[in-house]
Amino acid sequence: MKRTMNEITTDIMTQQMNMEMAMEPEQFNVQIKELFVELYQKEDGIYWFYRDNEKKMQMVDEHMTKCKNIKKMLHNTNERVKQLVIQSHEELKTMPKNSVFNPLKIRKSAGAVEVIDSNDIPDEYWITVRTRKLDKKRILEELKDGAKIPGVRLLRKNFVGGFR
Repeated sequence: MKRTMNEITTDIMTQQMNMEMAMEPEQFNVQIKELFVELYQKEDGIYWFYRDNEKKMQMVDEHMTKCKNIKKMLHNTNERVKQLVIQSHEELKTMPKNSVFNPLKIRKSAGAVEVIDSNDIPDEYWITVRTRKLDKKRILEELKDGAKIPGVRLLRKNFVGGFR
């Protein structure tokens, strides 16, 4: 019975992994040597075997790229669904009906600072690290508390939760 390269190499790896379980080291060595001799006799097929594995790896790489693209597309679709939920409920001036089967909620984000003109922002809101940088956390806190700060405004975005 002719065996394939894959079968022979699989047997060699299996034997090597089971080396600790071998009762007699001499018998183990004889079996390994026989397998390597069988592999040597099929040496002409090694290049084919190698090229075949490279083709399979390339196929896997292509499949992984396709899967990543599909995942990105699905993510973008979910983001569009969230925006659709927000837009439809804003248009109707309603909130989603929340139940066990519909756990969706529309909430306001915690807020973010939108810098309109950084030149108008007073010096007290700048942090000096190696360069001059806005203290957006402080600005956000003060904007939330109702302060009016030149050059910025409180930006709140809607987002959808409950999809997980």
